[in-house]
Amino acid sequence: MIRDLSRLFFVVAIGTSAVVPQGGAAQLRPINADAWRDTAHHTAAMVPVAADVRLHYLDFGGQGPTIVFLAGLGNTAHAFDNFAPRFTDRFHCIALTRRGFGESDHPTDGYDIPRLVEDIRAALDALRLARVILVGHSIAGEEMTRFAATYPDRIERLVYLDAAYDRVAADSMLQEIFPVPPNVPPRPVPTTADTATAAAYVAFVHRTRGVDIPEADIRTRYRYDGWNEEVTPAYQAMTVEHPPYRAVRAPALAIYAVTDAVSQLEPWQRNDRAHAAGLLEAIRGNEFVDRTLRSKFKNQVARGEVVELHGAHHWIFVSNADQVVNAMRRFLGPSR
Repeated sequence: MIRDLSRLFFVVAIGTSAVVPQGGAAQLRPINADAWRDTAHHTAAMVPVAADVRLHYLDFGGQGPTIVFLAGLGNTAHAFDNFAPRFTDRFHCIALTRRGFGESDHPTDGYDIPRLVEDIRAALDALRLARVILVGHSIAGEEMTRFAATYPDRIERLVYLDAAYDRVAADSMLQEIFPVPPNVPPRPVPTTADTATAAAYVAFVHRTRGVDIPEADIRTRYRYDGWNEEVTPAYQAMTVEHPPYRAVRAPALAIYAVTDAVSQLEPWQRNDRAHAAGLLEAIRGNEFVDRTLRSKFKNQVARGEVVELHGAHHWIFVSNADQVVNAMRRFLGPSR
């Protein structure tokens, strides 16, 4: 959440109340054919969650308890193409794309947290999964916590991948710390050349983010959602809430990315010397907020554990994959 300093007031950008989207079905963007193929080992299908809404999901296979992976804001099930297979030796792994993004249906409403939670419940019912391990990245923490509080008997364990934040509290704290936002550089905007082809857009994302987000995730978003996330209706429509941590009964692991220095930021930020002072100011303010929110999780989740990975990217399961895998395997324990 707080990791992306190009959008310092992330919670403000998302907002705390629903906005009705202006679009309906997903717009399929023309895409030039090239030689790229998705080589990840998974099968894809759609699962109905409402009368007129289906979610796209990937089944990575595996035997044992089921892990359900939930992507961050704007991302898709393909975000876990390289990560989920690392657990199929002991777990059955699937990943969901929430409504409004990627290959899932894009309805005109239903982007509040209670409805998104019901989508997860309906998907589990349709797939005949009675009890699962939820693993979510970033904004997925909103759905995970509410789901665990609403359906405690459906959750075995929870793993938050830089996802366990009270975004409402963060919004308020950041506005107090920064009545005038720090002088940070604007997020890079792709040029016409960067969006001319899917391959060019993948290169732009990798170059600016500084981590190799799975290519299928980027291509899927490029094709269905367009390259400009700010105009995708579901972004403005999603809500956030104070997480009901005290109602979570399941064991929960929160793995956090901690930024200590400008040198740990994304390439376009750390190479911008003109904004170095503003970025450092932002890091210090954000870390104060993040530290407070990490303590809140640890103090309020009865069976909660916290792991901090300093210098990790917000895409923590890409930048620090081995450390995250090891922490998760320890937490999840042997296959049951």
